[in-house]
Amino acid sequence: MTLKPPAVRVLPMSGEEFDGQPAEQVQSEFFLLDLPNRESGRYYYRTSGLNAVPGTIVLFQYASTIIASAVFESNEKFDQPDGDYHGALLFDTKSIKVFDPIDAKTMRDVWAADFSRFGHVKVNLDPEKYPDFEERLSGIQTPPQTNAH
Repeated sequence: MTLKPPAVRVLPMSGEEFDGQPAEQVQSEFFLLDLPNRESGRYYYRTSGLNAVPGTIVLFQYASTIIASAVFESNEKFDQPDGDYHGALLFDTKSIKVFDPIDAKTMRDVWAADFSRFGHVKVNLDPEKYPDFEERLSGIQTPPQTNAH
């Protein structure tokens, strides 16, 4: 059984950021190949980071489903924007996993009190329910071992 994380957050991802790619392509190319090979699992953000404690499980929302998860380590806000990006979320690259997309109904089944629908806001979920969520995952894949630091 999974240990309860300190917090669980939903992080909406923009379809524009991924040129409208299907979820399966974002999973296979971004989460399994690109992100794990970035130093400290850097996930660059355009506007705002994530106010979360290290160890928080982040559920990545894309195309009205949850398609991946990773353990949050820290938020790095840039002194000066790097192009369109104002900072990066750092993730434990060994914790990244993708799975068969989870729909809103399943999210409501697990987190009835915390989750109503997908939107463009970051959602806090009750960490006590995370093991129930994990039990519902299927098709789990993790990145190949990398040399990322």
